[in-house]
Amino acid sequence: ALNLLRVWEYTGRVRRGYFVEGLSGMQFVRDAEFAGVSHTLSHPDGRTVWLPAVDPAQPWGKTLTHLPGRSFLNVPGTAVALIGGLPAAVFERRGKVLRVFDPAAGDLSLLTELLKLFAREFSRRRLYARAARVTVSQYPPEAAPALEAAGFTREMNDYLLYRT
Repeated sequence: ALNLLRVWEYTGRVRRGYFVEGLSGMQFVRDAEFAGVSHTLSHPDGRTVWLPAVDPAQPWGKTLTHLPGRSFLNVPGTAVALIGGLPAAVFERRGKVLRVFDPAAGDLSLLTELLKLFAREFSRRRLYARAARVTVSQYPPEAAPALEAAGFTREMNDYLLYRT
């Protein structure tokens, strides 16, 4: 494949460079798509998605090295919130541990929306599909109001979210 890509680079069909920061190795983009790819990489949309850490669409810790202070294990039972493609929060150990990475997610309204999206994805069985509930035992103290606003109920020191 590399020999073919080098020929294509020489003939102008592809461009070689380092387009995705943190992704090692040679990277190639078709010449016709170069402008669109460059624009998308330099202006990522701010969409928020929750993905299982092991999902192939979730690149952190696999094809991209973790950012400082935002590392997590890519194992079943870990769900990652990506805002604009960057890890913002993570549920580990099947939801028992909530960690918030993004300083902007410290804003209560943003964190609440992040957790509401998690609750919707959990209800649709896109996260923890076999679980009837998620029990959050460890969480930052400032996340408690956001958990309640997102539909989690408090029982003792834990927050529970039941599938609807």
